[in-house]
Amino acid sequence: MKKLLFIFFILFNIGFSKAQFAERVLLIVDQQNQPLVNFEVTLQFLDPSGKTLHTQLSSTNNEGQITITSALAISIIIDPELGKIEYSRIAPSLNSEKELKIQVTTEINRINPVSITGSLSPKLATQNPYAVEVISQKTIALMGAQNLTDVLQNQSNIQISQDPVLGSSIQLQGLGGQNVKILVNSVPMIGRMDGNLDISQIPMNNVERIEIIEGPMSAVYGSDAIGGVVNIITKKPISNVNRVQTNSYIDGVGNTNIDANFQLGNLGKKSRIGLVCDMGRQFFGGTDFDLSTRSADWKPKSKLFGSMGLNYQLKKSNHLLRYSAFQEKITDRSDAEFNLITVTGYNNYFNTHRNDFLSLSDFTLNYRNKLQFQNSFNIYERTKTMVRRNLVEGSETLTRGEDQDTTTNYQANFRGFWSHQSANKKIDWLTGYEGQFESIQTKRVTKKDGIFDMGIFSTADINLSPKVQIKPSIRFIYNNQFGTNPLPGIFGNSFKIAPVIPSLQLKFNATKHLIMRGSYARGFRSPNIKELYFMFVDINHNVQGNQLLTTETAHNFIGSVDYRHNINKISAVTFKLSYFKNFVTNQIQLALVDNKSNLYQYINIGKMNSQGVNSQIEYFYNQLQVKLSSSWISNESLSDEASNWKKWTVIQTGLNLMYTFQKPKVSLQWFSRYTGKNYGYEESGKAFEIAPYFIADMSMSVPLLKEHIMFQAGCKNIFGVTQVLSSASTGSVHSNGNGNLNVSNGRNLFVSIKINL
Repeated sequence: MKKLLFIFFILFNIGFSKAQFAERVLLIVDQQNQPLVNFEVTLQFLDPSGKTLHTQLSSTNNEGQITITSALAISIIIDPELGKIEYSRIAPSLNSEKELKIQVTTEINRINPVSITGSLSPKLATQNPYAVEVISQKTIALMGAQNLTDVLQNQSNIQISQDPVLGSSIQLQGLGGQNVKILVNSVPMIGRMDGNLDISQIPMNNVERIEIIEGPMSAVYGSDAIGGVVNIITKKPISNVNRVQTNSYIDGVGNTNIDANFQLGNLGKKSRIGLVCDMGRQFFGGTDFDLSTRSADWKPKSKLFGSMGLNYQLKKSNHLLRYSAFQEKITDRSDAEFNLITVTGYNNYFNTHRNDFLSLSDFTLNYRNKLQFQNSFNIYERTKTMVRRNLVEGSETLTRGEDQDTTTNYQANFRGFWSHQSANKKIDWLTGYEGQFESIQTKRVTKKDGIFDMGIFSTADINLSPKVQIKPSIRFIYNNQFGTNPLPGIFGNSFKIAPVIPSLQLKFNATKHLIMRGSYARGFRSPNIKELYFMFVDINHNVQGNQLLTTETAHNFIGSVDYRHNINKISAVTFKLSYFKNFVTNQIQLALVDNKSNLYQYINIGKMNSQGVNSQIEYFYNQLQVKLSSSWISNESLSDEASNWKKWTVIQTGLNLMYTFQKPKVSLQWFSRYTGKNYGYEESGKAFEIAPYFIADMSMSVPLLKEHIMFQAGCKNIFGVTQVLSSASTGSVHSNGNGNLNVSNGRNLFVSIKINL
């Protein structure tokens, strides 16, 4: 019988009493000393002669730890596909607690990453019924990414639009705007402008990884998750780890960035308290492709951000408090106006402030039952200030009062989960609640009451056999604005139940390396306050909300195959192929409804469908990594029964290459993406097309002083793509008014230095 396991013996001092070794901790980390969560090992407990007394299958917790309450010596068994292990003793003593760090020298998680989105416990990709795309901290660093836009522009099945003032927005599976939910540590991000979140406002300095789930996640995350979920997970304090890191970045198009973060993990009794802090500044001077004008195609921006997290770990619980702050200023200048007396220009200043508070508590009641409580409070404020600037003297005066505006969003979100695993480990059941209240204050919204949403949901991972797993989920929603009242005589008109949201995932392990998945999910999105009560009417604008809006609903089907194989210790391959289909009804869009009054209003269009095919192959050989991806997305919409279907498609391909030399450990990276000709329709119904374009980045990373310093240099946008031709009318949402769409601010060389202590 071929050996599937190999044993590396780790012997503890046997001569001490059981009381002296009442508790020991194994910490299992990867090559970068990052904890491996949900990592399975087999523990063999030995008598003094080395004979095995009993065997126990264990997995690491969220900190990469396994706690052992036994005085016996142990050995660890690890699947040989994961590579050999090394270990070193950490702070040996005769106290009741010892910790041993086990380092896995092969990057075992390169083809089987861990994710937490959509579940309470971390799951390996091969264990998860969801198809989750995980972008690791290492990949983010090698990209030289400064914000979320830099990362997602290399992902297949995702389209990014650039607006000079509103920033970067994404489409996932052909759906964008309110249909894509952006989470930070599983907390919904607020502050949508024109229905979109500016993902360039999310810096990457403190991000541990990014997880993407495509398709409706409304059963778990409620409204706004029809197209999918992007979850940004930040670094958390780790016990017994101290770290100081500084990053600096400068490039040839005017970006100058610097940030620092530090972690203290040896605080408190028995090092139970960890603290992590970070702060940074990013400055961009703006780019103008026509130097004869005063306005800039890419507006000048400055950003300040920081966060602080405090983690407290007990035997059976873990508690995290986190606060983060963000500030951005955008300067939008008009062209100069000349007269006989002076030269005048107009400046618009857009100031954004974000303040986010999070508390997270995990409780382990026993090995079968866990609890988690997550509470957050978010404040978003965006202020527009318009001034008339004397370009001769440099003085500024405020313009009319109606030119000024301040929008403030408040969101309170609270979630709780109970996870239970059956005694035979065939059912992993999770049930929970989520409440969310969001309000908005601005002079352009006619109603100040907020929207309250309460949901109760339940989901279960059911192992029908060693090869078949199903995951049914359901969510019941109460919404104070939308739904039907089942008992109007008792509850009156205020109690409304929204549609029940079901979903079903199926996973079939066809072979040891091949997984097949299929899923159905229903999506749900309720109109937000702006879409209902927005009112912006002046000499230049006539944009109004619509209190007659109804909820969006969607049906999504996904089928996929997932092949992952560690061929040997130096080579591995993954292959993923998926097909999706979305049917959306009553989709909410801003449309021109009256040509005479130039009235734009949010309306429910009839139907919108999207479908696509996405493929991705990754190959690892020794120090070489190759990733090739491609996607085809087709959309069609029908505004009403009297209209014709409007269709448009887009094809994308990507190629990423990474190679690391053994000596010296210099790595080379290539990231490239081709976006084919795209089609679309304006609010008036007029068709337009967008020209294809190709973007490529290349960089080199050099570790210095035993990897305490990482020097990185490269060239972004090698082929100098700045704008692409669009046949859309000038002055549309993502246009600069000249018929072109912004893609990048030009070819630029960059240098980055990271110091790790």
